[in-house]
Amino acid sequence: MNAVKVMIVEDDPYEAELLQGMLNDHGYHITGTADNLPEALRLFYTKPPDIVIIDVYLHGKRDGVVFATQVSESGEAQKPFIFLTSSVDRETFEAARLTSPFSYLMKPFNEPELQYAIELAIEKFAERFAGATAGAFSAAEGQGVMLNDFFFVKSGHTLAKIQLDDILYIEVEGKYSKIICTKEKYLVQQPLKVLLERLPVNQFIRVHRNHMVNIRSVSKLNLQENEVVLSNGTSIICSRRYIDDFLHLFDVLK
Repeated sequence: MNAVKVMIVEDDPYEAELLQGMLNDHGYHITGTADNLPEALRLFYTKPPDIVIIDVYLHGKRDGVVFATQVSESGEAQKPFIFLTSSVDRETFEAARLTSPFSYLMKPFNEPELQYAIELAIEKFAERFAGATAGAFSAAEGQGVMLNDFFFVKSGHTLAKIQLDDILYIEVEGKYSKIICTKEKYLVQQPLKVLLERLPVNQFIRVHRNHMVNIRSVSKLNLQENEVVLSNGTSIICSRRYIDDFLHLFDVLK
């Protein structure tokens, strides 16, 4: 698991330090803090974050809105962002709204409000760009969304970022699924069938009604026992129903 990377755009040193402390308490990794537009753009492209928290006003100008506009037009570099502001005037709100932000956070705020804003921003971003289901983080634990080559999974009072390459296999756990990674395990509130539909077909394959494996983690095939051995030594039976598809994927002849 990798910590979710957060970039801060804030010109008030006190507010920036307060925000950093809250984020650190929740296990987020801060890529850096910028207090002006040029520095924000430089930091965004040199240390790409997973999410950006942006103060609308920087040194008396709405440069936070300008930054968000440029980021929103950057194609594949787009990231979910949260507007941070103490201003409630209509003109500022309309200017910010035109950038299609993924969440707002009004000053002053507390840690739960910050966490909710982060969850909402990632959820809305996934809905817009990855076809995620609305309300992905509505439950207290185990909900998640997938973006590109990683998952965001709700774990306690924070979000965990799971790289797809770190996943060894996924198994049925009642009505849910358990994701087994190289170092940690996560219970997610999606059935195996749903996860299989959302994961890359050239990387994950079902080998049993209760298991799917990351083919990049496969280290050995025991053809006599129809057994898949993973890089951590775990052995999983490949049922007759799925064995032909599995062998075809590896271009193996029985």
